[in-house]
Amino acid sequence: MISTLRNSAAHVFVDSIDAPVLGDVDAHHLLRVLRVKSRDVVTISDGGGRWRTCVVDGDAKIEVTSEVAIEPAPKWQLTVAFSVVKGDRPEWTVQKLTEIGIDEIIVLAPTTRSVVRWDAGRANKNLEKLRLVAREAAMQSRRVWLPKVSDVVALTQLSDAFIADPTGEVLNESHRTIAIGPEGGFTQEEISAGKGVVSLGDTILRAETAAISAAVLMSSYRNKGS
Repeated sequence: MISTLRNSAAHVFVDSIDAPVLGDVDAHHLLRVLRVKSRDVVTISDGGGRWRTCVVDGDAKIEVTSEVAIEPAPKWQLTVAFSVVKGDRPEWTVQKLTEIGIDEIIVLAPTTRSVVRWDAGRANKNLEKLRLVAREAAMQSRRVWLPKVSDVVALTQLSDAFIADPTGEVLNESHRTIAIGPEGGFTQEEISAGKGVVSLGDTILRAETAAISAAVLMSSYRNKGS
């Protein structure tokens, strides 16, 4: 089944796996951007583990060609909470976290050393964009479980989060929620508020690099344990 997903001409999320209909944006992307040809095999998913194969005609109508397959949820959920940094780094971070297989992505509310601070209006607009980035990345990477991009959350609300900091213990499979600080890192008080502290290595990492490093390590442990 995995090979079918990987070898499909495209992969797209639909609202209903039983009566699939392509939205205008997805139809344009498949037919005009990806140049999917009539009768090419594509895969569709509802984002909750259910997927099937189909073909798309020149009018973007879907014809299903297989029964619904069900991919079980991962053995355990992985979460990365990251602080917003300048430029387009948040979009890049969400894209890569999605490709790696993170299940929940949380944008942290500003902490003491945060440089970038979103107001409510900007946060809503940016979160909408990040969710679109996650959806597109999940389709590109052939995921059938769509990751959740949560609303902005304060670090103090993440009681189960381990704080990424060079002073911590080496990350292992018990660390399933990791919080990444801003450019200047978390304060000692903020670090102490977490469930614990984990190290991502001896070097100083950019915030977005730390998020990706944590994701790769957590995903690797989960894959070994599955």
